Amino acid sequence: RQKSFFEQSNDSQIDSDEFDEFCDHLVVVDKSVSKDFVVGTYRLLLKPKLLKNQRFYSQSEFDISNLLNNRKSTLLEAGRSCVHKNYRDGRIIKLLWRGLATYIIKNQVDLIFGCASFPSCDYKLFRNQLSYLHHYHRPPDFLNTLPIKKLKANFQIIKKEQINSSEEFRKLPPLIKAYIRVGAWVGRGAIVDSKFNTTDVLIVLNSKKILKRYAQLSFKKVN
Repeated sequence: RQKSFFEQSNDSQIDSDEFDEFCDHLVVVDKSVSKDFVVGTYRLLLKPKLLKNQRFYSQSEFDISNLLNNRKSTLLEAGRSCVHKNYRDGRIIKLLWRGLATYIIKNQVDLIFGCASFPSCDYKLFRNQLSYLHHYHRPPDFLNTLPIKKLKANFQIIKKEQINSSEEFRKLPPLIKAYIRVGAWVGRGAIVDSKFNTTDVLIVLNSKKILKRYAQLSFKKVN
């Protein structure tokens, strides 16, 4: 994670926070290099149904109260996703999601959510794509999320009829495109994360959608 997020930065602080020790960490290892050469990661934080007092990293950026109100649902925050720069051809995401599908089955997860990023704090660069997400991929109202006001990216949403949906989808970051292809929603608005120099949105996904495509991979070798 440190190399993926801060390799080009002068910030020598290790990428670690209060959630790391409480999470499960899903990793992909390239054993052809060494037994511990990690090339992809996900950080997973589980909230079993009926558990009341579980904090999530996403709450530092978004109001997720609608998700937390689903007391009868098991929630999974999947965040801090990153892939080694020499392995970004799609294979590692498929392997991570194969592992994620197994984790979902094992823990009977109902809803998955987590932050996903555009690669700059200058959110105006992504106004078209953010407007596209607003019009075409909003969650149902009972699962909607909102950015925290002090971090909110304040941009004017472009009218739907002025958006070329196929072009704006093509311009999305790879991970956000992958989520949408599997049927994810994207909560309202975005936040500015100055630490990571990103503009973040919140992904919400019904676990049945990812299982429909990836559960069979849980028991097969991915080439």
